[in-house]
Amino acid sequence: MKGRIKVVVASVAMLLCCGVSSAVGHTLPQQPDEGVFQGVAIDAELFVRIPTLVECYRAQQREAELLAARAREEARLSREITIACVGDMILGINYPNESPRFAENDGANLFDDVRDYLVGADFTVGNLEGVLLDSGGEVKTVKNPKYAYFFRMPERYVHHFTNAGFDFLAVANNHARDFGDSGLSSTMRVLAEAGMAYAGVKDVCEVAVVDKGDVRYGMCAFAPNTRMCNIHDLALAEKLVRSLREEHECDIVIVSFHGGAEGPMEYRVPRTTESYIGESRGNVYEFAHRCVDAGADLVYGHGPHVVRGLELYKGKMIAYSLGNFCTPYSVNRVGRNGYAPVLLVRMTVGGKFTGGQIISATQPDRTGPRRDARRVVIQEMKSLSNMDFPESPLRISEDGILTSLE
Repeated sequence: MKGRIKVVVASVAMLLCCGVSSAVGHTLPQQPDEGVFQGVAIDAELFVRIPTLVECYRAQQREAELLAARAREEARLSREITIACVGDMILGINYPNESPRFAENDGANLFDDVRDYLVGADFTVGNLEGVLLDSGGEVKTVKNPKYAYFFRMPERYVHHFTNAGFDFLAVANNHARDFGDSGLSSTMRVLAEAGMAYAGVKDVCEVAVVDKGDVRYGMCAFAPNTRMCNIHDLALAEKLVRSLREEHECDIVIVSFHGGAEGPMEYRVPRTTESYIGESRGNVYEFAHRCVDAGADLVYGHGPHVVRGLELYKGKMIAYSLGNFCTPYSVNRVGRNGYAPVLLVRMTVGGKFTGGQIISATQPDRTGPRRDARRVVIQEMKSLSNMDFPESPLRISEDGILTSLE
């Protein structure tokens, strides 16, 4: 009898391995109590139970596959990625037509000294502070000619951004409509044709979603200006962040904002509403916190034209201003206005902050960002972070390494 049991068990195992499941759902031939199946003695009772055993085997396979899929997803979500963030960029000026201002080699080398950081990151973002338009456009009117700045770049300059590794450019800022709606439309068209993601225009391009590898990134951008997703509209900010997280199922949600007062002395974060030449520029502290509360993983700012402090809030990085990154011909680059850091933020695909680094760079005259061996930008951002956010668990080392006490 023991020998028969061994034979029967071996037969069932053989049947399972050889695809007996294909017989499930078909009528099996009736067997005698002590019959022969392929030359092997088998009990009728066990023969009847084979379909049940097969189904159990299938259930175990399904469970194993689910466990394996869950393990793969957990491994994916725990994998580290690096996001590179920079501030304002105006690579050249073609207005007025009779006096264009372009860098050497038509600007192709502006990013060279920091290109490795931009290209080497898993995802790279910045602010496009102006218009991509070859000519024409409706030049905006300003109340005070003292503050009349018009930033129009040649359309071909979009390739400088793609070649430098940028994945997303915010178009929500006070210069996006320097040349009216035709200038804004041209910018969006040129970016789209180059395969560059962008966002920030109300009811037109409020969000952008990019699948890169097996990670889905979602972005939105805000500014206090006409036609932009407005930095004062906190309900809209929360709505867009949640839509990226829930409806678009993004792994990483990034928010850009152009806000805060402007000028070399506007390097502190006051936690109140700021203004510049009579324009309300938002409460960037409240805005950033509300975005994180809604589900943002990273918030980066620009607009003051100087760097501001970093804060780690609920385990999420907030950069309140990354200053002027590449503005060789357009804005003041003296002193603090010439600080041009690259902020590298490391996090898991699941959004957990794991570290980062401030790459200290400045803008010598008309050259684009250049690495700074003196580390003055690191010193500035470390000091401002400690002063403005003493409660933050973020720590910044002398060489710019970012860690958390949590």
